[in-house]
Amino acid sequence: MANITDGRCFSQRALSEPPLIQHGSLVLQAHDIGWIISGSFTVVAIGISLWLIDKHLRWYTNTHEQRYIIRILFMVPIYAVISFASYLFWNHSTPLLLIRDCYEAIVLTAFFYLLLMYLSPDYEAQKAIFYQCGLSRKKDQQADMCGLAKDKWIFPLQLIRWKPMDGLHFLQIMKWGVLQYCLIRPVTTLVAVILNYIGLYCEDSWSPGWGHLYITVIMSISVTVAMYCLLQLYVCISVNLQPHKPLLKLFVVKAIVFLTFWQATLLLLLESFNVIKSSTYMTADNITTGISAILETFEMVVFAVLHIRAYSYQPYYGHAQQQSYWKALAHAFDFTETGIEVWKGIVYWVKTRQGRETDVQARREVALMEALGASRIRAYNEKVPSVSGNASYSMVMSEDAETN
Repeated sequence: MANITDGRCFSQRALSEPPLIQHGSLVLQAHDIGWIISGSFTVVAIGISLWLIDKHLRWYTNTHEQRYIIRILFMVPIYAVISFASYLFWNHSTPLLLIRDCYEAIVLTAFFYLLLMYLSPDYEAQKAIFYQCGLSRKKDQQADMCGLAKDKWIFPLQLIRWKPMDGLHFLQIMKWGVLQYCLIRPVTTLVAVILNYIGLYCEDSWSPGWGHLYITVIMSISVTVAMYCLLQLYVCISVNLQPHKPLLKLFVVKAIVFLTFWQATLLLLLESFNVIKSSTYMTADNITTGISAILETFEMVVFAVLHIRAYSYQPYYGHAQQQSYWKALAHAFDFTETGIEVWKGIVYWVKTRQGRETDVQARREVALMEALGASRIRAYNEKVPSVSGNASYSMVMSEDAETN
């Protein structure tokens, strides 16, 4: 429990632990054994993850996809190291775990853009696909004309009737649903760390007088919106993504986020109901942190193994290396493209509010495809000059269009 004095809230601290060596003998306390277990899991998780990351950096042949894969892979060593550190330095676990969870925003954003890269690295091609597949009023009109069932929002919003104007508008909504978390999470983390330092955060209290309640509500809403948009986008393009076997990739990302959250929530509830009690050298908070660290570092070993299957380097092996090892790592963590996406999104919404066309090329390509009688876009494999001067693509039509 927390100590609240003079309007400030700080974590309660237990007695200093005795030394490991007492009277010439090694004396292990329960938390010492916990450190050994958690540390062992951390070493294994880091070893597996760094091996896979090293393979991707050595065969960094598809920069569009692998930059996001490497960001996702770093989640395991970052989570493992900081979870173990929160156990070693349990009196400072709150800011450590807040900083750790901040990386979650990077991972969700990386996975979102990895899905888009799987569709096509060409932005115009992505927009053309969503113009056809995105949840929208235009797609509903086409479904009515063909006598097909209309698509619905995924649970729990399936009863909502409103939909974007077309698939391009849908894509922008999904992008901002994910990007907002990438912006909100670092800001709320910074605010939470500052509040914790000055004694105004109070993680053990849900009183409106402390910052913990407000930070938790804001982050919970933000991550829920981001996860929902990610899943909604995946459902709309799942058929297009089948060659990349995305289900395991999606499971690994989603499981890490939700498992760490609900696990921490359950342990806090057990502590609140006095199931987890203080010991001589550890407060209930310290014990909760220790149990959580052991569980999380073990889970990171499991996820590190799953990453080998989900994000294998084999599809990129044997191709011509485009960059040196360290340049590849620098490229993977160059977040310039995220800033560009944010700027593009702002421009899109400003132009949309002004009633100006924002996707001329994508609409032109789709109109051409519809005029030729194509039922779907199957692939984008040849670059040709577009009218606007940017790289575009040639569309390989479906079999029925080809026979026509």
